Amino acid sequence: MLKGKIKLDGDKSISHRILIFGSIASSKSIVHNLSQCEDVQRTLNILKNCNIKFKITKNYTEIYPSQIKQKVKKFYCGNSGTTARFMLGFLPSIGVSGTLYGDKSLSKRPMKRLIDPLLKMNVKIKKVKNNLPIQFQKSKVNPINFTLNHPSAQIKSSLIFAALSIYKKSTFRDIFKTRNHTENIIDFLGGNSKEVKKFTINGFNYNVPGDISSASFIIAGALLMKGSEINIQNVLFNKTRIGFINVLKKMNAKISISNIKTKQNEKTADISVKYSQKLKGVILNKKEVVNMIDEIPIFALIACYANGTTKVSNAIELRYKESDRIESIIYNLKKCGAKISELNDGFIINKSKMLYNTSIKDFNDHRIAMMCEILYLVENKKINTLENKVIKTSFPNFYQQIRKLYEKV
Repeated sequence: MLKGKIKLDGDKSISHRILIFGSIASSKSIVHNLSQCEDVQRTLNILKNCNIKFKITKNYTEIYPSQIKQKVKKFYCGNSGTTARFMLGFLPSIGVSGTLYGDKSLSKRPMKRLIDPLLKMNVKIKKVKNNLPIQFQKSKVNPINFTLNHPSAQIKSSLIFAALSIYKKSTFRDIFKTRNHTENIIDFLGGNSKEVKKFTINGFNYNVPGDISSASFIIAGALLMKGSEINIQNVLFNKTRIGFINVLKKMNAKISISNIKTKQNEKTADISVKYSQKLKGVILNKKEVVNMIDEIPIFALIACYANGTTKVSNAIELRYKESDRIESIIYNLKKCGAKISELNDGFIINKSKMLYNTSIKDFNDHRIAMMCEILYLVENKKINTLENKVIKTSFPNFYQQIRKLYEKV
C-alpha cells in the first residue's frame, strides 16, 4: 500500500513556458522547482544554443537573458512535442534560422496544423510538410486573429510566442478551453493575454507548482491499493488541468482537496487520496477529455477496476501523442485481462479481472510506461525492480516517489 506525504517536481507544461519567458526578460530571473524531466531539458538546451545563460542549483534555476547568438544550425527536441511546437513559433520570431528535429517518435507527430497559422504570421518555413525535421528562417512576424481549430494548447502557445515579438496586437480565441498557462504567465508578468503583443518583461521570481499530470499516477496507485492513504502537497490546481480529479470524484473516488491558494495567477492545492473500493464507471464528455488528455492512459487503468462501463470518445488527439495512445492503451490493457474495445476516437472499458503480464510494450511512450508500472504495483504489491528509462521523459523520480510512499502489507 501507499502511505504518507510527498511533494512533486514542478509542472512540466509550466516549466517549458517559464524558461522561454525568462529568456526574453530584461534581466535575471529565478525559477524554483523547475521540472527536471528530459522534455524540459530539451527546451533549456535549445535556449542555451541561442546564447541564453543558466545557473542551475539544487534549489533553483537562474536565467540570464542575452543577445541572441545561435551556436548551432540544428536544434534537437528529443521526444518533446512541446519543445518542437513552441520553438517553431519562438525561434524564427527572435531572429534564429535553422532546423528542428527529434527522435523517431517525435518525427511522426503532426506539425502542419501549427505550420499553417505560422505561415499566415509570415514565419518562413521551407518545404512545408507535416513532420520533423523542419527548416525555418528568421522572420518578421505579422499579427494574427486566430481561433483555435484543434484542442491543442501547444499550437496556441507557439503562436503566442511568435506574437510576443512585435508591438502590433494579436488575439487568440480558444473554444476548447485548453490549458492557459501561457496566458497566465503573460498576465503575471504585466502583459495582456487578451491582446498579445511585445511588452517589457522584467526579471522575475517564479515558483513552479507540483506537476498534476505526474500526480495522477501516484493518485491511481493509492486509489487501487487496499489500505492506501496519501497526501500530495502544493500541486497545480488550474481549472484546465483538473479534469482527471473531477472525473475521479464522479466515480466515487475518495479524494479531498485542501489548502487551495492562488499565486502567480495559478491555483495550487494539497490532494489527499484513500483506497477506493467502490469505483463506478463513467462516460466522459468532450470537455472532460480535453481537460485530462494527458491523464487518459492512467484513467483507463483505473476504469478497469470500476463497476460498470466507462466510455472515452472525442479523444482523437490521443492518436497524435508520443505514441498512438488509443492503440497503446488497448494493446497493454488487453494483454493484462482488460475488457476493452476500440473506438476510432477512444475506447470502452468494462470492469475487468486484471493480471500483470510481463510482455507489455511501452511504445517508447512515458505515460504508457507509467500506466504499466502502476498496474505492476497494484497487482504484485511491490515496485518493479526493472526501471523503465523512458519514464524520465516526464517524471524522472517516479520510482523514488513511489518508494517514499510504499509500505509492505
